[in-house]
Amino acid sequence: MGSFFRVFGFMGQVLGMIRQNPKLLTPLVLNIAIATPLNLGLAIASYFMPDNQLIQYAFMIVALTSLYFIDYFCAALNTSMVFEQVTTNQAQLGSAFSRTLKSTIGILLFAIISGLFDLLAHIASQQRGVVRTILVGILRSVWTTATYVVMPAMVVEGLSFFDAFKRSKQLMENDPTQVGVGIVGMGLVTWIISVATGAAAMFAFNTLAQFNVIVAMFASLLFTNMFWSLSAYLKSTYYTCFYLWSRECERNGAARPDLAPAPLRAVLPANLAMA
Repeated sequence: MGSFFRVFGFMGQVLGMIRQNPKLLTPLVLNIAIATPLNLGLAIASYFMPDNQLIQYAFMIVALTSLYFIDYFCAALNTSMVFEQVTTNQAQLGSAFSRTLKSTIGILLFAIISGLFDLLAHIASQQRGVVRTILVGILRSVWTTATYVVMPAMVVEGLSFFDAFKRSKQLMENDPTQVGVGIVGMGLVTWIISVATGAAAMFAFNTLAQFNVIVAMFASLLFTNMFWSLSAYLKSTYYTCFYLWSRECERNGAARPDLAPAPLRAVLPANLAMA
């Protein structure tokens, strides 16, 4: 069980890294600042959509793709900044942003596919197909996880969308780093965050709706986007450190804790067999 809860110790290390270089918070702040007003605008626009299913689906896929693109681009930017921080101890927004821009096409593909999965889940739920809804939900969850696992290969090594998948698969086939355990642990962390922010979003809306519906919607969406932004931030940080560790283990032919980036190395057991 210690392996699952190691994620919480890692979060403490991330906070220490942020204190050392506050610039590392930039991707998280950007995600919330851009996605929240956009989400509000899309919600208002959807209210005025004509009663035409085709137009509504088209609007939905564009809206979802836009929101996922912001989420994934900021996650990729965080991946780039974490890479610089753990390798040079001095992450810079300018160089990280330039590196991330080179992966724009791949990030867009990730966003489009995620948007399509959300649309399929919506259609399945409307048709009350319980089995289909569950299957699409599982596929969407797997795809979202894969996005954050593959992202470091695309951003750090500058690989294309498909080559990044091949590279990640290559590392996972001989995985000495227990990244699978990390995925489960990170799922637990994001679930806890979703419960907290979900409750806050409902409370904010119910409290403010009696004064102004738009303000209530904005406050609710702010907490909702805090969940997505923080989840993306933590996942991209965690999987980037695991990716860099896996790469070093591959180069050295051994799964040694001392090869892991500092935030991850601090929470790893000295003997991996005891994890």
